[in-house]
Amino acid sequence: MTATEKPLLLGAVDLGSNSFRVEVGRVVDDQILTESYWKETVRLAAGFDEKGFLTEEAQKRALNALSRFKEKLAGVDPKYIRAVGTQALRVAKNSDEFLPKAEAALGHPIEIIAGREEARLVFSGCAHTLPSSPEKRLVVDIGGASTELIIGRGYLPKQCESFHVGCVNTSVQFFKDGKITAKEFKAAQLSAQAEFEEAHQEFSHRQWDAAYGSAGTIGAVADIGTALGLTNGVVTPALLKYLRDELISSGEIRRIKLAGLKEDRREVIAGGIAVLTAVFETFGIKEMRPASGALRVGLLYDILGRKSQHDVRDATVTAILKRTNVDKQQAARVAALSDKFFQALSDGNPDPARRKLLQWAAMLHETGKMISPSGYHRHSEYILKNSDLPGFSRSDQSDMAAIVLSQRGNLKKVESCLKDPMLMRMICAIRLAVIFAHARRTVRLPAWTLKADGKTIEFALDSAWLMKHPLTEYLLHAEEDVWDKMDIDFRFERKNFKADTSAGD
Repeated sequence: MTATEKPLLLGAVDLGSNSFRVEVGRVVDDQILTESYWKETVRLAAGFDEKGFLTEEAQKRALNALSRFKEKLAGVDPKYIRAVGTQALRVAKNSDEFLPKAEAALGHPIEIIAGREEARLVFSGCAHTLPSSPEKRLVVDIGGASTELIIGRGYLPKQCESFHVGCVNTSVQFFKDGKITAKEFKAAQLSAQAEFEEAHQEFSHRQWDAAYGSAGTIGAVADIGTALGLTNGVVTPALLKYLRDELISSGEIRRIKLAGLKEDRREVIAGGIAVLTAVFETFGIKEMRPASGALRVGLLYDILGRKSQHDVRDATVTAILKRTNVDKQQAARVAALSDKFFQALSDGNPDPARRKLLQWAAMLHETGKMISPSGYHRHSEYILKNSDLPGFSRSDQSDMAAIVLSQRGNLKKVESCLKDPMLMRMICAIRLAVIFAHARRTVRLPAWTLKADGKTIEFALDSAWLMKHPLTEYLLHAEEDVWDKMDIDFRFERKNFKADTSAGD
């Protein structure tokens, strides 16, 4: 970078179940240096009513925080910003209603990511802030409403799991009246251990060389241990026992007096220590060191990876293709045709993110054949909707699932998707691609034109070519009826393109 060049800025927003965080990073020689950082304690996981809906009060806290985050991100190009929601937004019954308001407050789309995707990003964040080492690392992230466990080496996670227990929901459940007793603490610990128990073997101390902790709880415990002069920042079973006894002795959250404990951590520290104690006991941990990297840092490096063409989603798609023994030539064929048609339907200027999503969906459109060749599009939909797909958000997976489901048959099953004009065009593109690739051989398109305007799609194809391909013509005429049933006017016509040089190739 020259002296006159502006540094590349990246923005990450983590809508955690306890705290919301925003970080702006500056890229220097493929490393990311913190430009600015802001955290607000929102306690989203404590803001549910008895029916599982986020309360108006909790939503207000969240929206106010996001409106302030918007100012922090003002200098960052929107294409280099990612905002993600975690466990509280995963389980909130009114998440779909809250999300548009949150996006409006932030001024940027928000993805709700799966637990394992959260775990992957946490590991990446920690790995990029820890010294390079060949050791096999366990990373533990205790959030407000979930705990992520990850084992990996270098920058690559090997095992990821997310558990529905965190410092906020544990505190609300067991210490909601502000009282801390030995009985309640034990109950909180055992409840967390019950969550972790099924993963006992997978994450036991025999599976890794060193343990690290990310996020607020572990950092808070390490700070307290250091302030008390009990440790040098390392969390140990002895330190946890000491803190447990101190909490019980205090009797009430408001009476907790621990050197190094920040005020915004006070209300959830009992739940956090109960969960952390459960982690230590279940997996045989003797010591854990805090790691400064976390989800937001992982997000920043993920953004950088996408920019530099090292997109983890490409690796995910490649891995699925390998596992499912998909006909890669046919997948590439349909992907290439889908792209041509989508560009035409988008007037030659398709949204880059949607374009890539369509490409991945097209590459994976036959994954369901590993289950059964009969109705494979429905099996493909299930796989893409429910699998652990590193790098993809929940909405990404939902859109890809809808696209592969729509590739054949009627469109009633994706009726709601057709209300999104861009998604409708993606569906049209893959349906046409599947039609033209039905013979499973190299496809040379004749002259053609394709455009979409509102609820009208017009497709013209060279007459001479159609004379030689009667099945394709039959299938295209059948498309008219399929779309007509959805009140969308799909017009297919023969056309003599000999004198028309504006047609597609």
